[in-house]
Amino acid sequence: MDVQIRPVRLEDAAALHRIQLQPEVLPYIMPLPSLRLSRLEEFLKGIGPDLHYFVAEADGGVVGYAGLRRHEGRTAHTGHLFLAVDAARHGQGIGTALLRKLLDLSDNWLMLERVELTVFATNPRAQRLYESLGFQVEGRRRGSAVSEGRYVDEILMARLRPGEQIAAQHGV
Repeated sequence: MDVQIRPVRLEDAAALHRIQLQPEVLPYIMPLPSLRLSRLEEFLKGIGPDLHYFVAEADGGVVGYAGLRRHEGRTAHTGHLFLAVDAARHGQGIGTALLRKLLDLSDNWLMLERVELTVFATNPRAQRLYESLGFQVEGRRRGSAVSEGRYVDEILMARLRPGEQIAAQHGV
């Protein structure tokens, strides 16, 4: 399978909406089941320069997406990322490809020293993916989100840019 990673386009909104509402995806991401396509289209229209949003395309369609938002001010050396992959494509390396694209952008273009994310504790598969790319658990937010009628914990993870100032100060 040939996967292409490219910047998101407005016409990708319907595919992103479909992925987000899949029963195998929705419990592990922040959008609500009531997410309207029109709201997602407005979000894509309003993407500013500090949000870097990519999609994975395979077999003529969008099969995943990921984004990296650069923080501002005193935390401008950091960013926060998010990711989702079509349920039918889980385990096929699409999440890895998207994350590698974002980490290349972070390390070699934005020069970010720290990339953060949260993952629901109910999603150990995603946690293992992040760990395989150098993310480490830094903490846990107990009961911080609701998913399928119950409170779930968010695991806080981060990756420090190898060899840079923060990593050197912390022995990484």
